[in-house]
Amino acid sequence: MKNKSPHRAVGPVRALLCAAGLWLAAVPAFAAEPLPLESIASLPRLSGVMLSPDGQQIAALLNEADRTVLITRPLQGTPMRAVLASDNKQFLFNWARWVNNERLLVSVRFASRRDFVGTQETRLLSVKADGSGLQNLVKSDPFIGSAVGREYAQQIQDRVIDWLPDDGKHVLLQLASGPESVLPAVYRLNIETGERRMVQAPERRVHEWMTDRQHRVRLGIREHEGRYEVIERAPTGGDWRTLWAFDGFKRDAVWPLGFGTDPQELYVRANHEGRDAIFTVRLDRPELPRSLKLAHPRYDIRGRLLRAPASGAVIGLQGTQDEESGAASRSEFWDPQWRAQVQAIDLALPQRENRLIAISRDEQRYLVYSSGNGQPGEYFAGDRRTGDLALIGQDHPALQPEALAGKRHATIKARDGLALNAYLSLPRGHQIERNGPLPLVLLPHGGPHSRDDLDFDAWTEFLASRRYAVLQVNFRGSDGYGHDFAAAGLQRWGLEMQDDLSDAVAWAVGQGIADAKRVCIVGGSYGGYAALMGVVKTPDLYRCAVSFAGVTDLQDLIAHEAQYVGGRAMVERQIGRAWGDRERLRATSPALQAERIRVPVLLVHGTADRTVPVDQSRDMAKALKRAGKPHEYLELEDGDHYLGRNSHRLQFFQALERFLGAQLTPAR
Repeated sequence: MKNKSPHRAVGPVRALLCAAGLWLAAVPAFAAEPLPLESIASLPRLSGVMLSPDGQQIAALLNEADRTVLITRPLQGTPMRAVLASDNKQFLFNWARWVNNERLLVSVRFASRRDFVGTQETRLLSVKADGSGLQNLVKSDPFIGSAVGREYAQQIQDRVIDWLPDDGKHVLLQLASGPESVLPAVYRLNIETGERRMVQAPERRVHEWMTDRQHRVRLGIREHEGRYEVIERAPTGGDWRTLWAFDGFKRDAVWPLGFGTDPQELYVRANHEGRDAIFTVRLDRPELPRSLKLAHPRYDIRGRLLRAPASGAVIGLQGTQDEESGAASRSEFWDPQWRAQVQAIDLALPQRENRLIAISRDEQRYLVYSSGNGQPGEYFAGDRRTGDLALIGQDHPALQPEALAGKRHATIKARDGLALNAYLSLPRGHQIERNGPLPLVLLPHGGPHSRDDLDFDAWTEFLASRRYAVLQVNFRGSDGYGHDFAAAGLQRWGLEMQDDLSDAVAWAVGQGIADAKRVCIVGGSYGGYAALMGVVKTPDLYRCAVSFAGVTDLQDLIAHEAQYVGGRAMVERQIGRAWGDRERLRATSPALQAERIRVPVLLVHGTADRTVPVDQSRDMAKALKRAGKPHEYLELEDGDHYLGRNSHRLQFFQALERFLGAQLTPAR
């Protein structure tokens, strides 16, 4: 990559866009529309970039074709080392993290089955930075069952709850205690030998543990049929006491985030004037007084605590949501030195969301992940001593911001007056006033308790580069807009949640953005459900529908979730009771309403999906065939819920491009 002129921030940071060009690919002078399929549809080239404790080395996951490779290299200089590779068939990487300057822990996942039930399994590996010394840390336990000898391996093995940064040879791991119980214990795990010692036995209905900064197990979270209880034990030990008990869907929920350096200070997320906010709580006072740390009048505060590596002190919160900033999210820093540092980074990299993702133990070196509206993610390495901020890698190196569409924010009024935040992407250079309306792709998000935002989005950029207008809507039930907005989506699948999407189409047509005769609804997971339900409920509104890994039969989904611990209570609160609400569930299940569909449908699903079973799409395809409805069904062999392999992503986007082109004929 050719050198670019460095630009300076006002303050202690200067961005050098070539000084440490690690893992960068050659970029063409200009990317003409439409964007090359492989450049936009592929997985990000880099993910999970992490800094060693001494700030001298970097580890990252590098995606190449259908392989993912864990690589390490010095922050400055060469060589790059391939540590561990996957063909993304046997397993996929979740994350990798340095435990000390020589060794990393690596989490991997794979689809499996237990007692005829599909499961998602994780394993925890340990490996040296040069690729030697690889081992699976959680050893299988032999036990006798059904009169034959076999070995027991815990399903989830990667729940590290404390990295013990002053130790370097051990971590604290939450792990099911044995085959007779799914309740987790906490173990002190040797990262070199795999030897482990229990430091906290399982407790009744406790599914999650938390330590303080002195590395004592202090908090447990109980769950039973949608109700939660946070229990605490004093720093000196003793009996457990209940701090808070609440319904997970109610306003009085209090979610622990972590301890301060003071073992009696706890950071929590709780309600403040109808929005989630951040508080500190004094545990040594009986009334558990709360002090407000961060709140927003319109949006929920979300994110994770950021800490100084050496002291463990909380320096800020990363990931709060703020539409007005023009970014997908922003961070809040309470430590004055780090606040000034991040402000300088923001000046060097303006109009972006700059996330501090790693800090060296001496706090002199750090990593930043920077992305934004129409800006694919980039990784920078910073040095507080010199003020340098060097580009070290890019998610999509073949994409240039000047060739991308970006998003613009809009507010849409639903038919009952509820304000909905939405994001519109138009083909680059297209002006509605001069060029007229476009074929529209309505793109509802998954979850549904999640949200869309202004950050870079490969799906929207792909569609906009194919000359479609793209509209994303945070319908009722979406996350981030307060308790009442989220609760308005409970058990309203296919009802008001669907009406919000219909109202968004009406808005786009009324604004002259969309050609009313050329609208298609496309989505994945819940978004796939909404796409199918859209052409069931309002068949005259859409020319077609595309569902990736979509839910199609709500009663079957409830039965599926009931196989897992706590699954039935959660899904019944969100969707309804399989028997008691059966009439509503049947009326809002696309697979049971296929005869109402009058437009072509494309279904895509992976056979190894452990979030929404592939049978949901298979049943939908059968129902469409019985009803004589035009449809296509593409099944991705060994595909997961997240299009985790590049070949599957390319198959999906190729099918999507062809299908939309046939149904909508994009604008010229």
